[in-house]
Amino acid sequence: MSQHAVLGAPPTSPGARRLRAGERLRSVPTAGEQHFVLRDDMPVGHPLFNDTPNPHDPLMFVELIRRAGLHVGHRNFGVPAERPALFYRFALRLSDPAVWQDCAEGARLALEMRAEPTRTVAGVPRSLRLGGTLRLDGAEGCSGSAELVFVTPTVARNHRATSRLAALARTGADDGPRPGRRPAVPSLVGRCTPDSVVVSQPVRRGATLTTTVLVDPSHPVFFTEATDSVPGLLLVEALRQSALLAVASDGATPCPTALNRLSVHLRGHAELDLPLLCTARAEPGGIDGTGRRLTRTLLTLRQAGRITAQAEAVTAEAG
Repeated sequence: MSQHAVLGAPPTSPGARRLRAGERLRSVPTAGEQHFVLRDDMPVGHPLFNDTPNPHDPLMFVELIRRAGLHVGHRNFGVPAERPALFYRFALRLSDPAVWQDCAEGARLALEMRAEPTRTVAGVPRSLRLGGTLRLDGAEGCSGSAELVFVTPTVARNHRATSRLAALARTGADDGPRPGRRPAVPSLVGRCTPDSVVVSQPVRRGATLTTTVLVDPSHPVFFTEATDSVPGLLLVEALRQSALLAVASDGATPCPTALNRLSVHLRGHAELDLPLLCTARAEPGGIDGTGRRLTRTLLTLRQAGRITAQAEAVTAEAG
């Protein structure tokens, strides 16, 4: 079964994206894998997704599949609206960097997405596995996947409270070198303006580079909804920027299309008011099919002695 809908461009307000009223929806939970095609124009002038040397940023796939997963979970799979969703895995792979370089502003995008329940109780899924391909004017730009779990409000509150207490109990734990809060140079993390930089200038110990994640609750993109923890999109962006910074400090010159692959495992909440550090360790990743040198970077987000996220990024020489 396929559903066709319109998914608005990444908004700066939570209510800015809606599916077309004429979309066919089911009144009862559906079983098995479902397929959807979501279409709209690329955002123009977005404060984050257009702040790159190229017209568009592949990281918008993260936000698109997150919002689409939330929507179909509640509307098409019968998950109660009061159950929030926690995203805990994400993967992105660029199909062809040239698609992002050559894409004109306002290009037509299409997200071809599949959603499969992975745990079902009384006909209602507790979790969804998502996969999708993002096309720009018909050309495949990237593909990826995500996994999310829906939890009851009581479980969500208890989990959040336990996480908060554990973090406070370990405040002051040694997370390694402590960089300052001076932002990294935008061009070294694939951005054009300082407002889009979310990691600090790094410090290095041996082969490991460490940055501070710069959390600004007034940021117009990352904090569009009320939250008591660091939003997942900000964590993913910090990991991406740290990976590019690690490559830059190793002698290469990164740009947004230099990121070929990114996989992220979010392991817990990150507190807004505690230092959050990202460590990156880059190593040779071989040569791709076009002869470009690849770099593989292992990344870890730590806070109060705990790992909040782990990731692996593969970047390629620009050009």
